[in-house]
Amino acid sequence: MRNALVVLFILASAGAAQAAGPSVGDSVWAQWKPNAWYHGKVDKTCEWGLHVQFDDGDQGCFAPCLIVTDKTLAEAQVVPGARVLARWSDSRYYPATVTGKPAGGTVDVFFDDRTPYKASARDMIAW
Repeated sequence: MRNALVVLFILASAGAAQAAGPSVGDSVWAQWKPNAWYHGKVDKTCEWGLHVQFDDGDQGCFAPCLIVTDKTLAEAQVVPGARVLARWSDSRYYPATVTGKPAGGTVDVFFDDRTPYKASARDMIAW
């Protein structure tokens, strides 16, 4: 009985996580290759998860963990510890963790490659 409850919990959790993620029709950022996130739109499901048609004409099938919905964060969501994609000085987005509170339109982040940076609070996407 205990094992059955654990299985039900896992299935319910997986369903909730999928419901919160991107779906067909959403504008998204998808990781084309490590640390190379590009903008596009989910146009259908595919073998590994979701098929993305990129703005530059490329396309591909991606696991949901490599796709984030294109929606900027509200200031209340920009809190220390939040996981984000933040725009770096090269205008590309990279995974980061917020390490400070917004001040003067910027916020301190710590990129996954261990680089600290002051990013524009408007140039962050919830991950």
